[in-house]
Amino acid sequence: MKYFKILSLIFTVLYISKTEAQQDPNFTMYNFNMNIINPAYAGANEFTEISLAYRSQWIGVPNAPETQTLTYSQPLKNNMGIGVSIINDKVFVLAETDVAVDFSYKVQLTKNESLTFGIKAGGAFTNIDLTNAGAPELDPLFGSNESAFNPQIGAGFHLKSQNYYISISTPNFLNGKRYEKDGNVPIAALNAFHAYLGGGYIFTLNKSTTLTPGIMARVVEGAPTSYDVFTTFDFNQRATAGVNYRVDESVSLYALMSTKNNFRFGLGYDISTSKLYDSNSASSIELILKYKWN
Repeated sequence: MKYFKILSLIFTVLYISKTEAQQDPNFTMYNFNMNIINPAYAGANEFTEISLAYRSQWIGVPNAPETQTLTYSQPLKNNMGIGVSIINDKVFVLAETDVAVDFSYKVQLTKNESLTFGIKAGGAFTNIDLTNAGAPELDPLFGSNESAFNPQIGAGFHLKSQNYYISISTPNFLNGKRYEKDGNVPIAALNAFHAYLGGGYIFTLNKSTTLTPGIMARVVEGAPTSYDVFTTFDFNQRATAGVNYRVDESVSLYALMSTKNNFRFGLGYDISTSKLYDSNSASSIELILKYKWN
């Protein structure tokens, strides 16, 4: 019985996209860390910025997904930008670290509109620690660990004006292998193609407050499309608060605060609405820390 449970958990990890539309890490505060999914955001602002983020999914569930990210973004001369992103993701025996460099180029369409194109290039280091899965020691399936390196190439567009924005991107065009075995076990588990399409409209309520409703669609090959519908309030560019609804999956609240010394920190909290999970262990938490300078 224990052996069967371990096998079931490993297959759940390797094929998690079929049940949750998730292979790449899921985030609540995408809009405040867009470099990880869209290279067109590299150097999008007039300042250099570094961001750290942490996400713990399904709090209280042993070996549940945990993700850490580090991103760097800097504008360059001649409407260009550069960025670096590192994503470390772990769930049960599966660990993956993605490292990528982003380049962007902005075209000024009108006085208030610009279109930025970005490309992402890097790779993913994947390790599956089968020897620590808790299976019988003599079983050949768990006799050795698996590791792989998969190259990644992505691209994205970012259309921006004073009142709206549209984002289209994929972090990776390539389908890499996470797991491969010979004989009486599964031979491969592929990283499915991910694409993101989102946008929002900015309403100015008064001199110090804006309201931005928006939507993001997350398309994963072989899985149902995931939709995020959100609304964000910004108060004098110092405090931000909002709510996000991931259709049939979760409801999230988030808030960010800015300090006078150019730090910005935020917190997001998710409550699952999916019937796949018990309500007592279906919440997730997300933290983000940002620092900018000229």
